[in-house]
Amino acid sequence: MVALITTAEAKTQLGVLSDDQDATIALDAEMATDIVMGYIKKDAAEQEWTAETVPFRIKAAIILVLRALFFSDEGEPLSDAAKALLHRDRDPAVA
Repeated sequence: MVALITTAEAKTQLGVLSDDQDATIALDAEMATDIVMGYIKKDAAEQEWTAETVPFRIKAAIILVLRALFFSDEGEPLSDAAKALLHRDRDPAVA
């Protein structure tokens, strides 16, 4: 999976100035993208989104998840705030 946020954007949002954590940040950005896309039940590749074309609400949710992954080792990375941002994009479950 390709992250829908660039490493430079992620570093800015995380307040990281040095380059020595780039690999970790890039991996966390990919994981955050995967978590968000899994929640809305869509494949980023099928959407044909890039870091430049992804809707801002999706990118904001990815940033929230990224921050949770980067700064915390415990708990649910998909916060209520992120879920609220993604609500209108989520495919409903079929009962």
